[in-house]
Amino acid sequence: MRNILTIMKKEFKRFFTDKRMLAALILPGIMIFVLYSIMGGVMGDIGSSDDDYKYKVVIEETTEHTKVINHLRDNPVYNVDLDKRLENFEFITYENEVDYKAMVANKELDLFIQYSFDFYEQSILFDPIAGDINPIPTLFIDFNSSNSNSSNAYSAYSTLITMFETDISEKFVSIPVNLADEKSIAATIITSLVPFLLIIFLFTGAMSISIESIAGEKERGTIATLLATPVKRSDIALGKIISLSIISLVSAASSSVGIFLSLPKLMAGIDINFNIYGLGTYILLFIVILTTILIFVVLVSLVSTFAKNVKEASSFSSVLMILNMLVAIPSMTGVVANKTGFYFIPIYNSVQSISSILSNNFNIINFVITILVNLTVVGLGIL
Repeated sequence: MRNILTIMKKEFKRFFTDKRMLAALILPGIMIFVLYSIMGGVMGDIGSSDDDYKYKVVIEETTEHTKVINHLRDNPVYNVDLDKRLENFEFITYENEVDYKAMVANKELDLFIQYSFDFYEQSILFDPIAGDINPIPTLFIDFNSSNSNSSNAYSAYSTLITMFETDISEKFVSIPVNLADEKSIAATIITSLVPFLLIIFLFTGAMSISIESIAGEKERGTIATLLATPVKRSDIALGKIISLSIISLVSAASSSVGIFLSLPKLMAGIDINFNIYGLGTYILLFIVILTTILIFVVLVSLVSTFAKNVKEASSFSSVLMILNMLVAIPSMTGVVANKTGFYFIPIYNSVQSISSILSNNFNIINFVITILVNLTVVGLGIL
């Protein structure tokens, strides 16, 4: 046991007294937070308009527009928030000599709307089943998809037109009712993203540390000195694995915190609150993460042991990285595997266990199988 502790102290001293290695442990989480926060901000800005912005709209037949809006006002179902919807529009007086289509194309105008003559009355009386010979009432909405304000204006005005069309044309109104509460929606989004990201960053952290510790020492020649000492090979293996796992856990903690803090910013516009999980959830996650890190450290350590140098170890580990990503990709569907047999597959069981925990679909049997299988793989790898 003393030899194991000696090896562990040696590894800890080498990592935690080197500022560059410490930076490599902490920086991933910071970079994840900064990068995803920036991405979330950019994605939130794309396709959105300023709160005070008024959509500049020109309507050729303003009378028909007024009739449509008044029709919606008379219906209590569609009158809800109608004024609030309309206050986002700035209606500009139509003039015959102006080329409004060109203005929309040049982003000088957001929408140019053209109602056909007597649009409202024709729409009310139109009967497509009876083979009406009257002209079909037509509405043209010119917009510019490259202009986010124009696209948003088109979407907002189309909603009003859809309300009108539904009210006068359809025999019934299909109203979708989403029975999922906010916690369920948030859990679904988290489940589809976090397991994949966690697995990727856990492996990346373990790979960067384990390769340097074993293949790096072989390349520098220091591993030969260690092997020449009167220390059991098992003590060296255990000392390496335990110390590297603890160090990797620090990197994993940094990455996990970065993911959890940045996800609400990355998913701008969607209410994601990690308060939906209790302490028990995070304890279960920690146990799965710990056993998964042990597997990753053992796998990369095995590769580093048989590799001649760091470059070769990195090449082989990159293959494991790709395989790891392929195993983690199914978690992005948000669907959790229910069959117990899947939890006997190393790494894949970790992905599914994380998904089940985050989706509040926890199964104690599958969880126990995952932990036992992971620890068995770790034991075989150390041996």
